[in-house]
Amino acid sequence: MTANHVGHEIATFPGSPGRGLAAPGGETRSRGRLGQTEMAIPQGKMPFVFGMVVLATLLIAAPAAHAACRSPKNICKHFDDCLQRTSDSNTKDADGIRAGVKARNGQIVLAGAEACARDLGRKQQWDKWARGCSELELVQIARVELELGKVYCDRYSQ
Repeated sequence: MTANHVGHEIATFPGSPGRGLAAPGGETRSRGRLGQTEMAIPQGKMPFVFGMVVLATLLIAAPAAHAACRSPKNICKHFDDCLQRTSDSNTKDADGIRAGVKARNGQIVLAGAEACARDLGRKQQWDKWARGCSELELVQIARVELELGKVYCDRYSQ
């Protein structure tokens, strides 16, 4: 921090050589050193500027923080239960899950998993497990179960 010609403390930052930013008082001046310019942020305003940067960062990162599945392990095991069912009337749910994975379409995967949950009497549990999961996450979990099997469901932590 340095004082300018009117007594305000200002921060100096590297910038274009020989050019300065407007200091409080409207005057533009250079410090005489290459690569240094004055930035017109009085010392009292620095915490405000820093706070705004932190707030913007949090607002950008916040949606990603809460968009994770709460129970990927249970979802994976549910997919396995649905895919292992073999009776004719129940294969449409498994076929829906497989088709959704193949098409990378989370809505199709979700519809198949919900129908299977109704058939198994687990609809309320399924709704609780799947709350907060994105369609992409459902496709990824179903793909892991299809390709690697139920054994790999345990890699998910609760």
